[in-house]
Amino acid sequence: MENWCRLGCSKFFRGLIASRRPEEIIELVERYKKDHDKTESNYIDIVIRSEGSFSYQDIMTMPVNSISLLVERMNNRIEELNKQNKQASGRR
Repeated sequence: MENWCRLGCSKFFRGLIASRRPEEIIELVERYKKDHDKTESNYIDIVIRSEGSFSYQDIMTMPVNSISLLVERMNNRIEELNKQNKQASGRR
């Protein structure tokens, strides 16, 4: 299934590039590079925020929907901890 997706993406991008002017291709490549860099940064943030529970390789091998679920659960956990800390400091 993964190879099928990659094949489909390759065809999509080839078609996308083939129908563009050279200056548009440069803009597309720059935009995708920025998106790639942002995604890399987000993956590294997950590794840091998980305090080593997940390695970079763990994140890279996860499907995107699993990464989204992981981030959602991590954010919920942080909110719970912040709420508990706020309640604990209010009792003092």
